[in-house]
Amino acid sequence: MNNMTGIVDGMTNLSGNYPGNDLSLGSDLSQLVGGSITEYKGTPKWLIALQKLGYKPYIATSNYLYPLIDETPFGLSPDCFVLENSNHASFLEAYRMSNSLSFENPGLKMPSWVLIDCVLLQTPIVGFMRKISDIPLDLLKHYQEASNIDLSKMEYLPVTGQIASLGLDGKSLVGFSLFSLRSRLDGPKGLGLCTKALAFEVYRSLGYKQFYGIAQYDNWSVRIHGRFARYMEIHQPIVHVHPCKDMTFIYKMELDYDPYYLDRNKYLNSAEMQEPTFWMNAKDIDAKQRIEKSIQEGKKYIIAPPYLVKRDGELFLPIIEKQGEF
Repeated sequence: MNNMTGIVDGMTNLSGNYPGNDLSLGSDLSQLVGGSITEYKGTPKWLIALQKLGYKPYIATSNYLYPLIDETPFGLSPDCFVLENSNHASFLEAYRMSNSLSFENPGLKMPSWVLIDCVLLQTPIVGFMRKISDIPLDLLKHYQEASNIDLSKMEYLPVTGQIASLGLDGKSLVGFSLFSLRSRLDGPKGLGLCTKALAFEVYRSLGYKQFYGIAQYDNWSVRIHGRFARYMEIHQPIVHVHPCKDMTFIYKMELDYDPYYLDRNKYLNSAEMQEPTFWMNAKDIDAKQRIEKSIQEGKKYIIAPPYLVKRDGELFLPIIEKQGEF
């Protein structure tokens, strides 16, 4: 395997606020690459910008899966951490810690057996990491106090991550647990978006185009998920077995995006986009129940750009209703 390091190397959460309707990557990344983050043959400029800020790509998986994925996304060679290498155990435990810190909810912490059985043995985790020396002390203390993490064997800590497993239908990816510690690091806007784009590039070699995911109506990550497709269709408006069932939904979409133009949304001002049928308050359980019933009767619902907005202190989603296919 190439670029293996010896560690001296259902849900979504992206810490940080996304005010207004702005869907750009943010000026901090744009300024580093000298203006608009547009096409660059080879490594995208947004990825170059992140590396200049100290964000280094990583892949975590199992030895037998590594040859099946694109281990050189955009021509880079991310550090790879595998379940079978005991020297990588602290990094993988640090991933669980980072993931749980982003959700700020002990009930949503990923159990070890899920990381092993349902993730590393089945699919890659893709994300960005930062040098330990760059981690703020108030964040670093969580790793220092963890008995299963030996920082002396590590140079980097994972600070973002995306997982996508392969569907049994042979054509779908199922994404979950996109996270970012952006706000804890004072990181650049768009870090979650870039993480998802990097992950899709790793999965691209598998040829999957349909994507299922899970998100919360009141989480700004909805604006990131929608950027990768023409339509973000609500597949299941209430997830009854989820601990946050009334705020959680399953979406599906056909991947359709240009990884070199992440600062643009080609569908945001598209003439083919309709006005929303209605705006749904993220807390409106009655509306979600009506959508659930209508889907069973054959209607379809999509969340339209800009996906989630804040008005008078409340969060709203623009919903388009349609009978039959979009």
